[in-house]
Amino acid sequence: MKLLFFVLLFGFILFLNLGLYLPSLMSVDEEDIGKNVSRLKKHKWFQELLSDKGFKQLIIHDKDVRKVIGKFNDKKIDKEFFQNRYRKKLENILQQKLNDNLA
Repeated sequence: MKLLFFVLLFGFILFLNLGLYLPSLMSVDEEDIGKNVSRLKKHKWFQELLSDKGFKQLIIHDKDVRKVIGKFNDKKIDKEFFQNRYRKKLENILQQKLNDNLA
């Protein structure tokens, strides 16, 4: 009976620790965003997005767009397969935000 109590207590403590620790792993900060923007600037498609004034403003200032950029996996950001995926994802949110601003 004591063993069961200690196992449940240990499981509860572990659950609480993971609940407090995991959200910080999934959050995006300005450092992540800055690193990803620097790496994306090496690619022509991202430079073309930055050359558009409306998109550039969104990339620099919009928190949702920046959050999407920050969530890009930095280990995969230079791989061709993920380039296409990230480009489409970024273009979609930029277009959505631009349409929201015009409406």
